[in-house]
Amino acid sequence: MTSQSSRHLTRAFGLGAGGALLVWLLLWVLPDGGGIAGRIDRAFFDEVIRLSGGPPERDDLVLLGIDEVSMDPHSVSDGERARSAALRWMGERFPWDRRVWAECIDRLAEAGAERIVIDLVFASPSDPEADRALVAAVERHADKVVLTSLFAPVGTTEGGRESFTYVEPMPELRETGARVGFVNFPIDPRDGVCRTARFTTSLGRENGEPLEGEPEMWSLASHIVEALGGDVPRGDRMLRWASRAERGGTSVYEPASVQGIFIDEMWRGNYDEGRRLEGKVVVIGPVAPRFQDIHGTPVGPLTGPQLHLQAAACGLASAFVTPVAWGGGLALVAGLLSALVAARVRQPLAAAGWVVLLLVALLLLVVLGLVKASLLIPGTAAAAGIVVAWLGAQSYRLVVERLERRRLRAQFRRFVSRDVADRLVRDPEEWQRLARGEPRRVVVLFSDVRGFTARSERADARELVEQLNEYLTAMVAIVFRHGGTLDKFIGDAVMAHWGAMGEGTEHDHARAALATAREMHGELERLNRAWRAAGREPLRIGVGLHLGEVIAGELGSPERIEFGVIGDAVNLASRLEGLTKAFVAGRIYSAAVRTAAGDECGVPLGEVRVKGREEAVELFAEGDPDEIRQALDGLPRSGDGVIVMDAK
Repeated sequence: MTSQSSRHLTRAFGLGAGGALLVWLLLWVLPDGGGIAGRIDRAFFDEVIRLSGGPPERDDLVLLGIDEVSMDPHSVSDGERARSAALRWMGERFPWDRRVWAECIDRLAEAGAERIVIDLVFASPSDPEADRALVAAVERHADKVVLTSLFAPVGTTEGGRESFTYVEPMPELRETGARVGFVNFPIDPRDGVCRTARFTTSLGRENGEPLEGEPEMWSLASHIVEALGGDVPRGDRMLRWASRAERGGTSVYEPASVQGIFIDEMWRGNYDEGRRLEGKVVVIGPVAPRFQDIHGTPVGPLTGPQLHLQAAACGLASAFVTPVAWGGGLALVAGLLSALVAARVRQPLAAAGWVVLLLVALLLLVVLGLVKASLLIPGTAAAAGIVVAWLGAQSYRLVVERLERRRLRAQFRRFVSRDVADRLVRDPEEWQRLARGEPRRVVVLFSDVRGFTARSERADARELVEQLNEYLTAMVAIVFRHGGTLDKFIGDAVMAHWGAMGEGTEHDHARAALATAREMHGELERLNRAWRAAGREPLRIGVGLHLGEVIAGELGSPERIEFGVIGDAVNLASRLEGLTKAFVAGRIYSAAVRTAAGDECGVPLGEVRVKGREEAVELFAEGDPDEIRQALDGLPRSGDGVIVMDAK
């Protein structure tokens, strides 16, 4: 690698790495910089969790919901209400008489339920008789009952932090010895979605000031995990939420109406006289919309009791997601790797392909990390770093290469034709193929200044060179303007051709060559007027054109080489330029050129056989028609009427 290439590589990498570092600072290091990235990561996490799912729904977890049916006084018959005191109390306005819960506890305990979780906070006294009945039922089955507590917000501190108080069951219920679990779940303040379960905590921790020795409190989900023989997780854990394709998580742990356990027909049919509840954890909680106990989750809106059951199932299966600690490092490394690839790979499409591969690898890492290893890998910052680093490095390379191509093109144009230089710089590989040489049909043009040799003997050399350079500059500009390739200067003669590069059609090439020849004469008239006004002798030129097959490629020696064409078509075009003197014409071209161009101009010269060729060629001339016809009449012909010329 040359020092200049190494310098460009270093600078490209530096610019790409700078972009990666900027993304890293904006999205990872600076406060709140990851707001956008965080939103994308969370949305992606939710979608992957929804599609991959969590632990399967457990049949030892049962939800009895306080639903609209249970609270509808007309949902059961009068006969059923007459047979069940609990149903009569359910027919009253909610909150129900607490003897309803006493009846629920007794019935479920007698059925053999492992735990009975009441997702209602009995913090204040109600009707004394009802309270005594509830306390008595809890006391009878204290080893099975889990009551509810919560951390309730009471205001904010001077620092703006929310403060909480601990609300627990009334003293009479606490004295029964029943278990108590809190119901609070952390809600992401950025989007209001619940992704995490809090299994254990303390009042000090909830208020941001953990106290040494303060008691650790369990959630309802923790008590369910413990009841079914699992190890209770500690602190907050991100959950792998269970869902179904049709309705997301809403259909997981769907509630049965709590009143059903008191309706004889349902008790027998749905619960087999309670035997289907034996050894199971039964959660009773509010699910009716009026309770507004609905929470957004990655798998859709879930009721509070469903949250507890999802958390318990994850706790029993250890189905948790662990956020990685190296997300910032991943973003930085991915960006630097992208910068290195973009700096080293010269072709933009190839570099883009590598970057796409990096992005796909990152996507697979994030998805498989979550699905297979339950790792939460933030990928948005890394993806942004990859793209920005690639853009930075490629932008530098594109700018440098554009400037380098412009410099090379300007240098090459000093030595070769403009279109040759452009093709060489634009597509070096294609140029190598062209340079090896291959047959092509091209239009060849020769132009020559009349009487230049004799004039050079008598004219001032400096003025003559100046005039010739002015002439050649104008002629070359015309060739380039019509898409021609300047083959070479032969003294005062100009050789050009169309089609050697393999682009365009014969029609296009022939029309362009004819237009070039005609414009050459028009431009020469303008130059002659200016030269006459300056006291200089005017110039006259002849132009010959022919369309035929040549060999096109690089010609020369290792010391000097140029792109050119050789073959009979070149020789004949040169001969036709020489015939312009004998025919007193400005331009002579073959029928092949005229036919390909679809041009009907020119004075027909008939068939002409030039020296060195056995085959005659049909020609046409342009200039003064009378002078051309007069010259045509005096030319020698063979026995078959073909004009025989001794042209150079």
